[in-house]
Amino acid sequence: MTSTIRLSALLCLLCLSARPAIAQQGTAVSGTVVDSAGKAVAGAAVVLESTTGNREVRSGSEGKFSISNVAPGAYHLSVQADGFVPTRSELTVTTSTAPIEVKLTSAPHFRVVVSVSPDARSAFDSYQPTSVLGGQELATSLKGTLGATLDTEPGVATRSFGPGPARPVIRGLDGDRVLVLENGNRMGDLSSQSGDHGVNVNPASAQKIEVVRGPATLLYGANAIGGLVNVITNAIPTTIVTRPSGNLTFDLGSAAGEGGGAGDVTVGRGNFAAHFGGSGRRAGDFTAPDGSVPNSFNRAGFIEGGVSHVSENGYIGSSFGYDRTRYGIPFVEDGETNLNPRRRIFDARAERRNLDGFISSVRVSFGVRRYQHDELDGEDVATSFTNNTIDALVLANHRQSGRLRGTIGASLLTRSFDVVGEETLSPPVDQKGFAALLYEEAGLTPRLTLQFGGRFDHTDFNPGGGLTARTFTSGSGSVGLLVKANDQTTVAFSLASASRNPALEELYFHGPHPGNAVIENGNEALLTERATGFDTSVRWQAARVTGEVTYFFNQIDNFIFRELTGTIDPVDDLPDSVFTQGDARLQGIESHVDIHAHEMLWFEGGLDYVRGQLTVAGQPLPRMPPLRGRVGVRFQRNAFQAGVDGVFTAAQDRIYNVDGVGETPTAGYNLAKIFAAYSFTRGVTTSTIAVHFDNVGNVLYHNHLNYLKDLAPEVGRDFRVTYTVNFR
Repeated sequence: MTSTIRLSALLCLLCLSARPAIAQQGTAVSGTVVDSAGKAVAGAAVVLESTTGNREVRSGSEGKFSISNVAPGAYHLSVQADGFVPTRSELTVTTSTAPIEVKLTSAPHFRVVVSVSPDARSAFDSYQPTSVLGGQELATSLKGTLGATLDTEPGVATRSFGPGPARPVIRGLDGDRVLVLENGNRMGDLSSQSGDHGVNVNPASAQKIEVVRGPATLLYGANAIGGLVNVITNAIPTTIVTRPSGNLTFDLGSAAGEGGGAGDVTVGRGNFAAHFGGSGRRAGDFTAPDGSVPNSFNRAGFIEGGVSHVSENGYIGSSFGYDRTRYGIPFVEDGETNLNPRRRIFDARAERRNLDGFISSVRVSFGVRRYQHDELDGEDVATSFTNNTIDALVLANHRQSGRLRGTIGASLLTRSFDVVGEETLSPPVDQKGFAALLYEEAGLTPRLTLQFGGRFDHTDFNPGGGLTARTFTSGSGSVGLLVKANDQTTVAFSLASASRNPALEELYFHGPHPGNAVIENGNEALLTERATGFDTSVRWQAARVTGEVTYFFNQIDNFIFRELTGTIDPVDDLPDSVFTQGDARLQGIESHVDIHAHEMLWFEGGLDYVRGQLTVAGQPLPRMPPLRGRVGVRFQRNAFQAGVDGVFTAAQDRIYNVDGVGETPTAGYNLAKIFAAYSFTRGVTTSTIAVHFDNVGNVLYHNHLNYLKDLAPEVGRDFRVTYTVNFR
């Protein structure tokens, strides 16, 4: 742990040792950021742009901002905040510039995203398609797991092994190809490795949840070749705190006798700020339309605290947390199997803005995860897993040179994995990785922006037990084009060449693995995957219609998959498989549209589909989500909304099957949901009450991506209530 602290301190000192820019003597540019109702918007990024560089500050809790010592001249003032349309306007600074009021317009479907590029940007101006859940949208979608909460987002499905270990699937890709982050750092769990391993996060504790669809390898490496999910909290305060603020969330669900809560508070004095938070959740066995599903319970608890030093030019801080979960796995090992994941979490982050010289800002993040879980038969420990990780990321933005501005960076990952007991699938394995990256943007015209970048990755695996050590060195690159046809329409193109080295389990696992419902046989000779992907998105936000339509194509050479041998192991009664490679192709569409039909009436719709094919074998890719459509109607007046959603899922009969062994077809189904939400303000508090009634018709249906789909249906009728209060 001593070496970890030393490394953390060294990384943060990189930010502290950089010199802030020496501002010219001049006047102050100050003002207030407000919404369309005149209410203050806190935490907005206010950037003063000039030909010699940019200066950035954040609006305070009352929406106020101030940039001191600005020389007279012509500038652009850019303002963006989560949930609002970004603004950019010309500004002439004189010796007596009056305070400015910046009014922002709400844009719930195109919120600010921090996961898709080195700098935060609106999803409307992103080179890749993204989704963001926050505010009332999060409240009306909130469920007990991350996978279930995101299940109806475009291009996102849910892999499950019962409700406890639900995990997002993006565009048909899962496991080691989809990265789940917490405030930009890796979760450090084992959810990518096995269907019965869950994601240790309570969605109720999130301020917002971001989804990037398609390769995000440029910033985050091989494990994001299919996309990523980033859960954002305020664990480390990043802006000056002038008065206490926080959130409390409580939710109840009827289908599993479920109850949960999360709370946090941020306090500050001068340049110092502290944050404390915690959450808990308890759910019993869930009820399906044909009865209760035994051993499907879920329990979770989390506590954390963080401190930081904050100034106009940046921050430095750290946090520590601990979470513990316990959930059951239905029907496996006589229905008595349950898991108890635990994590100790240490994060350190720092940012320094407005620097002098070629580097204009530096951002550093550092995370340590100490993860363990036991797989129990009743109360007896059968197998114990340990997974300890350290990851670090340094990003340095360079000053604009001509039309070019961008970021250089480096990342580090170390991992120690071990498993002992009945399910000892591999000996201990150590993994080390290093990467360097370049991300650049060029404004070709006021309405045309080019993005390009590259990444170099080096990864070493060192297993025990006499197995073969492997080293992988690879590169990734991307080119993007953003066309602003007008103020209401953007067209985004993205071409990416991404690499993924084989995962630990694909190389070294051997033996029966009930968590993936197969006998696994790793392959130490596997090669690096190489994906070539293309995305094109059209987005619009007119007065009456907003929406996005995306087409994607992804050719993956040397795609790694579990190839079924066509035999069943007579002892464990599981299909036999071996990790092998072959070329694969995935393509599909994603869309959503909102139509403002009347002053208080909205119609919504969406469609997503992915078709996956093992081109070398002429077989469908395993575990592909079926075609899905969504339609809805919403009544909205000020802070009240209510509506009905319908989700229509087609049958999935394109299945991977070898000699009668493998997937089975899944019937289609239609579900209805009723929801309502209302927000109101009293003094310094804003409360939101949300209700949603899922599966209103109590439809008996099966999720094609549930490993237990042939044994149990999904949750039946479920009435949920969420209450959130925000104070500042």
